[in-house]
Amino acid sequence: MDLKLKYPLPENIECHTIEVTRTARWFNIGAAVSDCDEIVIILHGYGQHPSFMLSGIRDLEKPRRSICAPEGLSRFYVRGSSGRVGASWMTRDVRDQEINDHISYLNTWLQSLNLKRKTHITLIGFSQGVATAARWMASGIEIDRVIFLSGTLPPEWKDEKPKINSRIDEIHIVRPSQDEYYSKTEHNKSLELLKYCGSMIKSHEPEGTHKINVALLMQLLS
Repeated sequence: MDLKLKYPLPENIECHTIEVTRTARWFNIGAAVSDCDEIVIILHGYGQHPSFMLSGIRDLEKPRRSICAPEGLSRFYVRGSSGRVGASWMTRDVRDQEINDHISYLNTWLQSLNLKRKTHITLIGFSQGVATAARWMASGIEIDRVIFLSGTLPPEWKDEKPKINSRIDEIHIVRPSQDEYYSKTEHNKSLELLKYCGSMIKSHEPEGTHKINVALLMQLLS
């Protein structure tokens, strides 16, 4: 397998891979998945813990809406070697394989929910989670609405347009006006990458910084 390493290995070192089974986590607020008519899936940013992220968006709860947050497969101490733990979706190392692993993981997780066919599905990506959400969307999953919050779209989309399932009828791209990490330039590039989607694309630039804008999400999810 060509791992496409981003750096040269030391002399006479060979790299090999093996597939293993591991346990992933996901978190939920609102209605139980088994008893919902609507599910909102949100992919966290770099170093976030999904449970604390969900705690900050409790205003989005409503009857028969389940809000779920799968966790990236790479957990680490956010500061130093102890204390608060966060997670990451990927690094530049063995990038293509990490992308494939996360798409496989998210597909397996979604299938395990056994959602009713009529369940309305919204996919949200925040910060680093935007690229993973976008790649997952482009893998062909059947969802209804996508919201990208403060994060860049996959760079490979510049060379190949993503495939978007016909079930998707809304794609929202959000950049708070004082976002210190996701620039206006990057926001415009995202719009350019998806301009062929026409009226399906909605751009939003509310007041705020690099945080999840709950008030805006309440409007978009209504």
